[in-house]
Amino acid sequence: MLHIIKDLSNPYNWIKLARNPSKFKKVFNDRINYYPGLKYGYTKSKIIKKLYINFNMFLAKKNKQFDDIFFKPIDKTKKVNISFNMNNRFQFNEQHYESLKENGALVLEKALPEQEHEEICKKFNNIKNDIANAGQINSQKIYQVPGMDAPTWKSPDTMCNTLATKINPDSTLAQISNQITKIVYGQSIISTAHYMYTRSINLPDRPHAGDNVWHSDRYLPNLKLIYYPFGVKTAPFRFSLGSHKINRDYLDFFINNSGGSITLPESKVRSSEYGKKFLKNPQELVCAPNTLAAAFTSGFHGRTPFQEKGDRSALFLCYPNFNLLSLISFWRYNS
Repeated sequence: MLHIIKDLSNPYNWIKLARNPSKFKKVFNDRINYYPGLKYGYTKSKIIKKLYINFNMFLAKKNKQFDDIFFKPIDKTKKVNISFNMNNRFQFNEQHYESLKENGALVLEKALPEQEHEEICKKFNNIKNDIANAGQINSQKIYQVPGMDAPTWKSPDTMCNTLATKINPDSTLAQISNQITKIVYGQSIISTAHYMYTRSINLPDRPHAGDNVWHSDRYLPNLKLIYYPFGVKTAPFRFSLGSHKINRDYLDFFINNSGGSITLPESKVRSSEYGKKFLKNPQELVCAPNTLAAAFTSGFHGRTPFQEKGDRSALFLCYPNFNLLSLISFWRYNS
């Protein structure tokens, strides 16, 4: 809230907005209405941070689906699988929901019809060809690929190219996304989508917060879908099952840390204080081609470090359209 007050009291911001009023919606969503993350209103005060977190948690618990999924403890009497073959009707069912609810992550193999799978493979192959033509493969030089975001270093030793896209609302992937978001948020949420092509440039793959170390994207309930058209064996996504459950230890972690990462060497992280609390059941999601993974990335997760030179292709679906106003107007999602 402090950054909002600061922005509103700055006359220069009002002058910029008056000159270009069409930017109002973007500014409003980017600076005020975004889903609360790990910036805590840009405050360094632990007292204000605690108030900020507790207030947002109060709102989150008012959402009936959030309360059921994130705030109720794991049922230790249940042994729930994490991996399933998608059914012929491509329907997200009760069994899938129970797995996602208890584990915090879910793997659905044979996720899409073959034609849709092949179309996404073709898109990634085109991306790889564009990158190769720009001279980026196996090179530390950074070249801009026409139509794509500028390549970024996801860690000191990996390069990532991203391409924003829109999912066809009539596609099976969009229908599965709608089914999952309706049961997680209480309403279907339209996703953003990005093709992400990541490759190893240097070895060893050194630790980098928010990428190849254990971390949480935010302290509030959060969902991502990740589609792997070619599967993934190298540097797979990993998730600590059950770490999405919100309790006192979970909240204390965010109150007492400036970010969401457990920044310790790989050899020491499991035996650390936080490792013993949040990394009790880590799983690497090694996937076959045509696999969709769902994960509550408010739980602890990350990319496994590259052990050898390689690459991976993933289509990420995220849900920023569930924002601060969505959190506040919880009754709209409880019908």
